[in-house]
Amino acid sequence: MKRVLIAKEWIGMRPFVWLLAGLALVSLADIATGTLYALHREHTLYEGRHWAADALLVLLLAFTLGASLIARELEDSTLAFLDGLPLRRRDVFLAKLAVAGGCLSVFALVEPVAGWLLHVALRHSVAEAVTAGTLGALALRNVVLVGAGLALGLLCGFVRNLAWALFAMAFALVVMLRSAWPRVAAAIDPTGLVADGWATHGFGGEAAWTVLALTLACLALAYALFAYAGGAALARLARFAARRGVVPVAYACAIVLLAIAASTQRDASKGGTGTGPGAAAVPTHAPTRAGARSGAHKVATAHYVFNVPAGMDVTDADLKAADGAFDTACKALGLTVRGMERIDVDLSGSVANTDGLAAHDRIRVNVHPGWENTLVHETVHALADRVVGQAHRQELDRMRVFNEGLARWAEPTRRASAQWRGEEELAVATVFRRRQLNQDNLLDGDALARDFDWELVYPLGARLVEALVARYGDDAPMRVLAVIAGSAFPRDLKGYELYRSAFQLAGFDINLVLNDYALALRRLDARYGQAIDALPRPRGLLVRDGGRAGIAVQFDRPAGQAPSLRVRFRPRDDSAMHELVVVDRFDVRAGRPVAWAPADQVVDGKLCYQVGVATGYAVMYEPWSCLPLRDAAR
Repeated sequence: MKRVLIAKEWIGMRPFVWLLAGLALVSLADIATGTLYALHREHTLYEGRHWAADALLVLLLAFTLGASLIARELEDSTLAFLDGLPLRRRDVFLAKLAVAGGCLSVFALVEPVAGWLLHVALRHSVAEAVTAGTLGALALRNVVLVGAGLALGLLCGFVRNLAWALFAMAFALVVMLRSAWPRVAAAIDPTGLVADGWATHGFGGEAAWTVLALTLACLALAYALFAYAGGAALARLARFAARRGVVPVAYACAIVLLAIAASTQRDASKGGTGTGPGAAAVPTHAPTRAGARSGAHKVATAHYVFNVPAGMDVTDADLKAADGAFDTACKALGLTVRGMERIDVDLSGSVANTDGLAAHDRIRVNVHPGWENTLVHETVHALADRVVGQAHRQELDRMRVFNEGLARWAEPTRRASAQWRGEEELAVATVFRRRQLNQDNLLDGDALARDFDWELVYPLGARLVEALVARYGDDAPMRVLAVIAGSAFPRDLKGYELYRSAFQLAGFDINLVLNDYALALRRLDARYGQAIDALPRPRGLLVRDGGRAGIAVQFDRPAGQAPSLRVRFRPRDDSAMHELVVVDRFDVRAGRPVAWAPADQVVDGKLCYQVGVATGYAVMYEPWSCLPLRDAAR
């Protein structure tokens, strides 16, 4: 009989299952398009992605389904029929919960499981460590999220006409609590269970246990109403919720609460980013260690709003001391700040292979020893973006060497550290002495990234800014930014023409700056020339093995200790950056390390490659070479 009962629930739920299947296909299509594109650029699939929107969708679907499970029995008058069968209401309740929960849990896990399988298939090509344990923790949290939505839906389903009004009131309550008691809001918000996606570890934490306890309480209350209230009592409850006077009052209250919540959220945002009078302050905590016992919270300082994730071991005093990073950035730009909105800083971390990231007026940073130095770098980017404005930001992005160089030049630790500066100088002198650096790839960010390791954009750019400031004064970078922000600045320029226009309108001569830049590099060349000439240089030999083509690496002189090698491939001479593939795993053939090229990198019967040696600072690549496959050694 129980099996028949489950079959009955499954038949009634099939239209909803088709909806879930369609949404799951959309998620898989997203993995196959945008996510894989990010893999080519950053060697990550999900790192840095916030899953709050996905969690909210699952919660809404679970609530929608839960609200209709028992209400359908009342509306179709099938409850009396079920009571006449040799069934207990407990069996009916559990059957509904099992079928609905199973379908929703499978839907919620489609994308995480597909992403994990993709990680397994691409384990040599991604920079994230996504383990089976991570997937298990995420799966468990998704099950609790589904249970929370179903529990709320089942409880509100007894007053179906008011179900969504009650849901809106609960949503408004959580939003208002974010300003008054952010720790309580974070603990009862179900979407917070999986909002961090793959960054989630284990099942513990205030949010997990609190939501689980509330879910079990709601399920127990819904079961008590369903099992012991009786059909007539449930019908009376539904009729009460359908009264003309009750429905509009409930929805009016929900609308008022939502409006108050929206106003509270807006005031909190102003308090989090504004400095003017009347702005609501973001709640802060006492300057104690925010260890595992502390939930996610915000700390507002003079110039930043820090979003601190749960369990992070950072003190509020440390965060407030970081305002010195803002002053350092402003000094480097020659910028006087009065009444500027605070910068939002997310301490949950940046994408793999970067210490920090500034985008859309928001900074994401990995907290590590000396992270304030990274904060200076990203603050320069955020302030420069504000100066040029949203409409003109693409021009600044095209001036990548100037933009990244300005941020690197402002970093106090990099400028003061003799070790870091020595490693940067050696790398810059190497590309200059080997005649790989020229005006075209220096002033074209895309060309520079195709010819060199991306890390070299920072020291190359920092020395360009040094030359600019040495010739035209400390306010020179700010004058260039102000010119870019102006309406008279020409658009759609790139390379040398873009730099010449920006410098000329600011009253500078780009040719004089480049001449000073070349003289500075020549002095570095004289200092490091002998050391550079003594370095062994790698050469590539095209080899084939069946249907595979690869590059065997050999050196022009004994290399001593086996160096760390990299080989980059691209399908064509004009390939975009996201088409480049880096191989760092080698086979050994005839005593030589061999990097095999992916099949899609061999185009028109030739293979384009670039061999590099990883140093302490960056990978020093040799110039690109393209060889026809017919010349390959076997």
